[in-house]
Amino acid sequence: MSFPIFTVILGITAGFVQFSGYVYYVKKINVGRVKPNTASWSIWAFGAILDTISYIFVTGDWVKSILPVACALSAIVIFFYCLYYGHFGRPTRFEWLLVALDFSAILIWWYYSSAIYANLFLVSTAVISFIPIIWHTWKDPMVEDALPWFLWTAAYSLLAIVVLLRWEKWEDLAYPAVFVVLHVVIAVLSLDKRVPRTLRFDRVAK
Repeated sequence: MSFPIFTVILGITAGFVQFSGYVYYVKKINVGRVKPNTASWSIWAFGAILDTISYIFVTGDWVKSILPVACALSAIVIFFYCLYYGHFGRPTRFEWLLVALDFSAILIWWYYSSAIYANLFLVSTAVISFIPIIWHTWKDPMVEDALPWFLWTAAYSLLAIVVLLRWEKWEDLAYPAVFVVLHVVIAVLSLDKRVPRTLRFDRVAK
C-alpha cells in the first residue's frame, strides 16, 4: 500500500521542522545560551553536503531528500555565521581527522561505484563526529538547549516514517534511524540544567 500525498506532506513537514530547529539554534547562539562545539559543527557543515548528495543517489527519491537538503543548507549557514561572529576556534587534529574520513567517502564512492557504501560510511563518521558534543553536553548540560535537538529528533523520525511508507531498501533507513538516536541523546542530556555534572562530581568527592 502506498501513501504518495501523505508521504509528501510528511517529507515537507520533516524539512520544515528541521529548519525550525536551526532557526531556534541561531537565536540561542545570539544570546549566548548555546555554545557551538567546534569539533562537531565544522565537520557537520562539510559532512552534511556529502551526506545529502550520497543520500539523494542512494534513495533516488526527492521526498526522502527534502530533510537532508534542508539540513545541509542550514548547517552550512550556521557554520559560516558562527565563523564570521567568532564562535569557532582553530581546527583541532580531531576535526582534521573527521574531514579526512569524509573525504575518504568520496574515494569509496569512486572505487566501488556505490553511493550506498559512501553514505553508510558517512553515517558512521557522523557517529564519530557526535562524540565531542555528547561528551561536552554530558559534562555540562548548559552548553546546549534541548528544544532544537528534540525538533531535529522529530524531523528525522518523520523522515524514518517517510522511508517506511515509501519502502524500497534498508539502506534508505540507516541515515534517519542513526540520526534519530544521536539527536535524542543530546536532547536528553541537555535537559538536566541544574548544575554541570563535573561540578556535582567534585562536590560529591569533597
